[in-house]
Amino acid sequence: MDFKELRKAIKAEDGRRMTKRDYVLLLILLAVYSLVAFLNLGAVVSPHTAWTAEPGEYAIVALDGVQNVSEIRFYGSIAEGELAIYDDSAFEGEYFLPDETEPLAVFKQDDGDMYKWKEQRLDVETQLLILYVESGKISLNEIALFDGDTQLSATVLEATNGAEKLTDEQSAVPADPSYLTDMYFDEIYHARTAYEIVKNDDLVREAGREAAAYDGYTIYEWTHPSLGKLFIAVGVRLFGMTPFGWRFSGTFFGVLILAVLYVFAKRIFRRTDYAFVTAGLFAADCMHFAQTRIATIDTYALFFTLLMFLFMGDYIAEDFEKRPYWKKLALLGLSGLMFGLGASSKWTCLYSGAGLAVLYFGDLIYNLVRILRERRRTPKEERKKTPVNVLAYVPVVFVLVVLVLHFAGVWIDRGDYRHAVWNGHAQVMRTDAAYGVDTIQKVFLQPWFYGTLFVLIGVAIASAVVFRLLYKKRGDVDLSLNNLLMTPVWCCLFFIAIPIVLYAVTNYCYYITDNCKTLADAMKTLWEKQISMYRYHADLNATHLCQSMWYQWPLAQKAVWFYSGSAALDDGTRLVANISSTGNPVVWYVSAFGAILAIVAWFRNREWKKDRAFIVVFVGILAGLLPWALVTRCVFLYHYFSTIPFVMLLTLLLLFHTEKKYPRIGWLKWAWLCAAVIVFLLMLPVMSGFLIPINYAKFIENVLTPFGKVYYVGL
Repeated sequence: MDFKELRKAIKAEDGRRMTKRDYVLLLILLAVYSLVAFLNLGAVVSPHTAWTAEPGEYAIVALDGVQNVSEIRFYGSIAEGELAIYDDSAFEGEYFLPDETEPLAVFKQDDGDMYKWKEQRLDVETQLLILYVESGKISLNEIALFDGDTQLSATVLEATNGAEKLTDEQSAVPADPSYLTDMYFDEIYHARTAYEIVKNDDLVREAGREAAAYDGYTIYEWTHPSLGKLFIAVGVRLFGMTPFGWRFSGTFFGVLILAVLYVFAKRIFRRTDYAFVTAGLFAADCMHFAQTRIATIDTYALFFTLLMFLFMGDYIAEDFEKRPYWKKLALLGLSGLMFGLGASSKWTCLYSGAGLAVLYFGDLIYNLVRILRERRRTPKEERKKTPVNVLAYVPVVFVLVVLVLHFAGVWIDRGDYRHAVWNGHAQVMRTDAAYGVDTIQKVFLQPWFYGTLFVLIGVAIASAVVFRLLYKKRGDVDLSLNNLLMTPVWCCLFFIAIPIVLYAVTNYCYYITDNCKTLADAMKTLWEKQISMYRYHADLNATHLCQSMWYQWPLAQKAVWFYSGSAALDDGTRLVANISSTGNPVVWYVSAFGAILAIVAWFRNREWKKDRAFIVVFVGILAGLLPWALVTRCVFLYHYFSTIPFVMLLTLLLLFHTEKKYPRIGWLKWAWLCAAVIVFLLMLPVMSGFLIPINYAKFIENVLTPFGKVYYVGL
């Protein structure tokens, strides 16, 4: 096949399924992006053997003769305490007398110092340094002594509690610590928690649950669900507690996001060229690059959000009568499964779940009206029987009855609350809020409630199967109405029961730390964690330099700064490094204006209104963006991360329909992709931590991002 024929084949509408050509192009794209994304992701070797000491314990570190020590670097793990540093003047003969000598310096280790190199300036000539724990607890994986830029050879002479581990991995000491060797931004929360989960799991296997509960780590980051941290923990398991290890899973999922987006676009456009351009544009997006290379959980939320909308879009696109019923249910079930995994990764996926509900019920109403109209138009003598399985609605009725009875009882018992509401007594209302939480626990934390609910769901599903077997082969029966009305019952399984189970199972780490022995204990712990999470986000009053409002996000007006560094060349030229989460201006600006034009065109064009893909994409935008307009806490640009693919798809839909009318403008999408790739390469230092001259940093800050700030530190 020559080039012209290949170009025609790529532009031809070849259906919603992936072809061999699609797989080849996608693999090439993923290979190129992976090469860039995994390059300089982080060090693959870090110190891991730790000296953990308590007050009164010390280590004596010897150098090769009397030398000048200008700096000592500490690579700490999880601990908080104070470490006093003495030289050989603290000895009187053979005795170490810390109480009678002033220390050279005091190093304070806290949670923010873990898994990063922290320096303590010194200026002393000595042969010995004594590290003495004054308070708290100290845990150090390695130390390194320097005289200027020269690392000094050091060994531990005398120690308590295995302090020889302080200098047993000197080959892992970096000449210049950076993001390649250290944690940065919120990695101190998420990557640390992933490590704690790994260590607790190891302790459970080695010594049992009791030992893990009393001797294991507490879960440090509890303000988000646990599944995202479990994914990070997989990387730690594979590659150790190293920067590459704790960033691996996020980067890998970043690659998978491009594959999902390619398939999503192929479903929408039915063309290879638009599928490739869609995935290529997001591969060239700066936020996608920066956000997936840091060990936080937003990557997983986006991954599952795309999948849940992909499967829901497939469900809506399928003809209810022509497609086998079980295949329709499979698509609905996959969407529910992705929703459950997404909600177990980050609560923002609940917003996407609201979007799924809009799409599902809109499709349900549309098909219900269509079926009833067709039945009404059919002469009575030709109408088939339309039986409906009433038994399938038992679980729905059970939940409604329990809710009504429960809250009716609360209403009757809390007359003073009603009085408080009408008279605006806020204090009584707050008291009742706590009471409401307590009363809800009386039902929704009881095993009998979930046991009964799941049994009734099983009965409903069994009755549905039997019902279909009884009526399926009868020619005088039309099951289309029953099939349609059964989908809400299946949704109870797919979007409620399964997500609840997934959420409960993936938060198992809390059951270990709280030593839960029964199902009731586990449910109580899980509920208390959810209340704590909600109150944390609802009551958060913090402010931040990089915070922004939801209406500022489409033009990336405030980047989120992650990391900064600097260096100087021999000729005195100053270099700066930066990692910020921001959008590629070519991708974001064009998408923002293109999405507005697409919405206007949809309202004005009848043909567009027949395109269900537009509805799916538009609802994805609303579900990802509008809820943030109601949020009063401090929010950031990366909260837009799960929305930008849908904004981009909407703009591509505008190009797609316009190209169908005016084929000659087909080159525009390729021009957009090329421009995005060029700007991505120019902005690569912004999100990768590369050292660049200050003048180039000013060019990026002031020219490439005219509508927003990158916050290039050091300009």
